[in-house]
Amino acid sequence: MTTITEIFVLKMKDGAHVDAVREAARKDFVALEGVTSWDTLVSVDPNRPTLYTDIFTFPDHETASRVTPQFSERPATKAFLAEIDDIVVGQFFQPHKPETTE
Repeated sequence: MTTITEIFVLKMKDGAHVDAVREAARKDFVALEGVTSWDTLVSVDPNRPTLYTDIFTFPDHETASRVTPQFSERPATKAFLAEIDDIVVGQFFQPHKPETTE
């Protein structure tokens, strides 16, 4: 089985409380069976809009497909979704394994 990574690149609404909202959502979501992790990265270019990348991992595609719909249904994660201004991208990814021609 291949580990699945779900990546969202987000523009967040302005709000000093967004980190607390994200942390509450993270604690709630990673407590679900099948969610391996939730990590967050933030862009660093002061001349461009701030973007956040929220990265979720799951043990396999079946688990990811079963668990991710719950994200929009849970109170803590709904509160986090309300802080999102725009989702630039959101998709499942897996490690790339190039085919060899040898």
